[in-house]
Amino acid sequence: MKQLYFLIAVVLCTATGCGNKKDASGSAEQHIFQIDSVDQVTGVQRMQVSRIHQDIVSQGKKYHLFIDRAPSDSLSRVKSDLGTFADNRIVLKITRENGTTLFSKTFTKQSFSSFLSDGYLNHFMLEGMVFDDEKTKDSKNIVLAASVSIPMTDLYIPFSITITPDGKMTILKDEDMGELSPLEVDSLN
Repeated sequence: MKQLYFLIAVVLCTATGCGNKKDASGSAEQHIFQIDSVDQVTGVQRMQVSRIHQDIVSQGKKYHLFIDRAPSDSLSRVKSDLGTFADNRIVLKITRENGTTLFSKTFTKQSFSSFLSDGYLNHFMLEGMVFDDEKTKDSKNIVLAASVSIPMTDLYIPFSITITPDGKMTILKDEDMGELSPLEVDSLN
């Protein structure tokens, strides 16, 4: 009988807790899951390693996409109001169906520096990259979405990376994104 009461109490606590969850778009819970580790000596926070292996199709041709995001201690640290973070490095490799390489590049936030002022660049990190199926299916190119952001916040800048069928790359700032307001750099130091 005690086990039954305990089980009911657990179910009620779980149900009550689920009803009070915040929107995951920017909640602290979501951001905590992005952090893999915190160095106990330096306090440097590192995002989780992310590896994507995906078969994709562009203009009827099959490709294999590999995206590897990992924190890098060799890149400069990123400081925000929420602490110090190791910046990320992303390796993108696209191979053709026969195994030959169409495109291969390692990205850092410096890859997007022509779109960011130094004030932003010092406080943003390379957050992620994904295949953009919607833009690819309407194009002869392979299109990926990438973003740089202030760590653990909803402030980010989206980019489109386009890879042509002959392996040439272009990067554009997402046109749907408005201009960023001036960054108060002093508040981030």
